[in-house]
Amino acid sequence: MDLTTAIEAFNKSSSPQISFFTARDGSCIANLPRVDREIIVGDARFSDRKVTAEDIAWLCEEARRASAPGMALLEAALSALSDLEDRA
Repeated sequence: MDLTTAIEAFNKSSSPQISFFTARDGSCIANLPRVDREIIVGDARFSDRKVTAEDIAWLCEEARRASAPGMALLEAALSALSDLEDRA
């Protein structure tokens, strides 16, 4: 499961919800309301900006603060972190 799909599933059972937008470089950005951060959740198409371990750490913190509905999101974020390690 990719991060955007996991966030969409999380939003179905959580409030406040995480919102998305696409940046000019094609990266997918998520606005995390509980930690008041914007993170990259989808690599850019027109630049070298990519999802980082720091982005995923913030997503994990957002999920942790959401309590029970955040568990699936937390699992998806940890899986994405593992994928980042594999790419390195």
